[in-house]
Amino acid sequence: MKLRENLASNLDRFFVGSAILLVFFSSYFLTLDFFLYFFVAIFIFYEIYKSVLKSKNITICLFLFFIILLLVNYFLITDFIFIIIVLSLFFLLSSIYFSEYFNIFFTLFIISTLILISNLFLIDRNIIYLIISASFINDTLAYIVGSNIKGPLITPKISPKKTWSGTSISFVITTFLFIYLDYNLFTSSIMAISLFYGDIYFSFIKRKLGIKDFSRMLSTHGGVLDRLDSITFLVIIFAILNI
Repeated sequence: MKLRENLASNLDRFFVGSAILLVFFSSYFLTLDFFLYFFVAIFIFYEIYKSVLKSKNITICLFLFFIILLLVNYFLITDFIFIIIVLSLFFLLSSIYFSEYFNIFFTLFIISTLILISNLFLIDRNIIYLIISASFINDTLAYIVGSNIKGPLITPKISPKKTWSGTSISFVITTFLFIYLDYNLFTSSIMAISLFYGDIYFSFIKRKLGIKDFSRMLSTHGGVLDRLDSITFLVIIFAILNI
């Protein structure tokens, strides 16, 4: 029975993952960046409302705040990016160290990240697709290697399935991927490890919220935030590189 359940879960994961890749490549080759970004943002705010804030009024206010920042970002572009980087780092640290209002700070961090993504889209759309591709490769390698080799866990209390074996192999391969794309060894390794810390950070937030996934919108893959968690720190790094 357990074997059947595992097989069904893996098949579901494969088909949903394939559908996500189809949407991703369609967006890239058909230049549907705006539509992809818009729908992803809507889904993220829905997940924030259901899992993080649980308040329709606060979620709507923060969504309107996000729209205002988007408009400002559209007209200022690079002049605005430094401010958003500073704010995103502030909200990130605040969500970790201020327990009482961590959900608000986490939401503001997500908004800052979305603004940085829109900024990078305006600078060079290929950067965002590179970030998402690297994240997909890193997550898939970590999952496959970790599931088969297993071994010691890195942070069992925060992320009970993340192993040293899967993380190490995915880190090495992702680092070489960035080196292949003409980034130096130091920058490439920082980028690769940022994917791990993004994943761990979101796992930390989910533990504080007492949830396994932000939603079941993507079936066994969880929600949109569960799929994009690892890119958040990497987005900040690319934003810094493009100041």
